[in-house]
Amino acid sequence: MKQKPTMADVALYAGVSPSTAARVLHGNGYVSDANRKSVLKAASELEYHPNIQARSLRYSRSFLIGVVLSSAVRNPFFALISHAIRLQANAAGLSVLNFNHNYDHATEVDGLRRLLDHGVEAVILCHSFEIANLAPIQKAGIPIIEIERAFLSETHKILIDPQPGLAAALRDLVERGHRRIDFLGGSAARGSRGGSSSHSSADEERAEAFLRAAAAVGLDAADLHVTTGQYDEDSGTALEGLIRGRQILTRTDRPTAIVAGSDVLAAGVLQAAYELGLHVPRDLSVIGYDDSLGLFLTPALSSVRQPYDEIATLAIEMAMAGTKSPSLVRTIGTSYAIRSSVGAARSGA
Repeated sequence: MKQKPTMADVALYAGVSPSTAARVLHGNGYVSDANRKSVLKAASELEYHPNIQARSLRYSRSFLIGVVLSSAVRNPFFALISHAIRLQANAAGLSVLNFNHNYDHATEVDGLRRLLDHGVEAVILCHSFEIANLAPIQKAGIPIIEIERAFLSETHKILIDPQPGLAAALRDLVERGHRRIDFLGGSAARGSRGGSSSHSSADEERAEAFLRAAAAVGLDAADLHVTTGQYDEDSGTALEGLIRGRQILTRTDRPTAIVAGSDVLAAGVLQAAYELGLHVPRDLSVIGYDDSLGLFLTPALSSVRQPYDEIATLAIEMAMAGTKSPSLVRTIGTSYAIRSSVGAARSGA
């Protein structure tokens, strides 16, 4: 059997010291670009693979980060943020262990227990279902990073400001002649066993930001409607968008534009418009939020964009800071991606 190459073999092959090879392969400490390239080239040619278990034993660390997701199956936002976090973690020499709670109490409790069993060094929440379920993580003293939520004390927080993106979206609509504009968002998810849900704040903030942005561009409050719906049920977010979309688009005072609180809700609105024989964007303009699947819809969906890479970079930095730093709070702004789902308001509207 071919003997597996060691880190010492990589160092010798690359012509560097073992400590330099270790810094490159573990992603720790400064190494010149030339030495880094030499070590990586040597590792590739020797087909070297680090022994993670041995590394963990040597440093008494797991090098594991836990990520709690709501439902990557129902909403591609969670798949995108998970992917971005994994890339940043890998660059920092860390591995990621994640799970989707799918808005289920027992699933979340079991997933968090597994994170504890694997000795994760930090837990990134995107997002938790029931706050009370996190008590074992807090009791263990494991650092927690909340994304777009601020429900726990003594945690690191990455807050997302919806105002810049929504303000740009409303300006775009007004410049195209729209005055009757609806906002379709989510409402607080229900804890399956009466626990406190962690969903309401972001949904409420998006709706409030929509109303502020509308007021800033001079829209009449009487022409604005905010509709919310539960989207953690078995029916899924897209169907909720379809149901609410039908209700909105069959009103006598039908809006000329709808801004949705997620791309998946917006996808449901596009389905409703199609069913009702409305052309987007000739009869109706539609804007999503989070820019998670806009390029895959027809027409391509304009959307308020969340900066996934920036969120992930901050999350991993906070995870690595752990409990050594006081609770860190950072706010990141959104932007607006204009695509073909937005057009001029129909004449006479």
